[in-house]
Amino acid sequence: MESTGELAWFRAEVLRSIVRPRSFARSLAREHFGLAGVLIVVGSGIALSLTIDLLVLAAKGISPGSFVARLIFESLLLGSRLAVSAAVVSFVVFLGTRLTRQSDLTLDQCFNAVAFAFAPLIVAPLIALIAVFASNLLIPVGVLMVVIGLRALAGLALNLGAILPLPAAGLALILALASGAVVLGDQVSRVRMTAYAIAPQLASPLAATPAQGKRYDLANATLTLPEEWAYSVRGVPGESAHFETATATLNVVSSRAEDLATMDSFADTIARGERLGFVAARSERSIEGINGNVAVDDRADGTYEGRHVAIRQFAIAIRTSGSALQFRFFDPPDVDAAFAQAAAIAATWQIASRP
Repeated sequence: MESTGELAWFRAEVLRSIVRPRSFARSLAREHFGLAGVLIVVGSGIALSLTIDLLVLAAKGISPGSFVARLIFESLLLGSRLAVSAAVVSFVVFLGTRLTRQSDLTLDQCFNAVAFAFAPLIVAPLIALIAVFASNLLIPVGVLMVVIGLRALAGLALNLGAILPLPAAGLALILALASGAVVLGDQVSRVRMTAYAIAPQLASPLAATPAQGKRYDLANATLTLPEEWAYSVRGVPGESAHFETATATLNVVSSRAEDLATMDSFADTIARGERLGFVAARSERSIEGINGNVAVDDRADGTYEGRHVAIRQFAIAIRTSGSALQFRFFDPPDVDAAFAQAAAIAATWQIASRP
């Protein structure tokens, strides 16, 4: 009976934190939640992992049936990690308020304020399943996910505001968001890349005037390059074409994108061979729209075997098929001009739609 009563209390508190956030926030200063905070943050982490993975698969049109064991294992890992991350964030907030002498906030109160803010994430996998079975609803599902994320953020603000004076609550919210972005940076990136996969129109069009010259019909794509770029096929596995000038090279490569990989992780994977031995002094990444597709645009300036080299890569992943344009400029007198030339060529890149 006691365990049943505790379970009923736990369910009621979780539900209250979701549907009556103001009432729940007011109870933080006087209620002791014990292990309930740990359970809710672990459950929220599990839900977050499942949601992201389901949306990644839904955007690629892949059934999650053959990934059940992996999804569960990875969700348990993220659940544990989110609990540790919440503890780190809570400690940073607690330490910040103590150092500024803003409040007598206890660490337990701070942890529960952060932990229960994640409670709305618990319902997210159920919504993500809609996109799995009805891919035409990906965008509405994505909008609902944004609403859930904003609701979690509002819950965090309410919870901190209930146990701290207003200036301290604002400071604590900033510290919580900054700490969370650091400890969960990879998950933030996965959410961002998934958003681009669901709504490619979010990507700004590549700011470049398409290059003029000779058009090449490549494997499942077309590309136009200025006349000075010489064409060859070297027989390198995964490379559909190779172009070069006296001071630059371009490899057009293809590779299978791992089923659960997001666009940024695919870009990292396909770039490994090209960057072997390369030491970057400056590296930048942005997301661009190229002729209806979303591309990960990586720019790096550095050295290779003591020689000045600038690299620019455009990587596009469509479902489980990925392609990249890999530019390498040797001893460029003007790195920005070299990158602009690469962008002009990339602006002509047309990839045929895949089934």
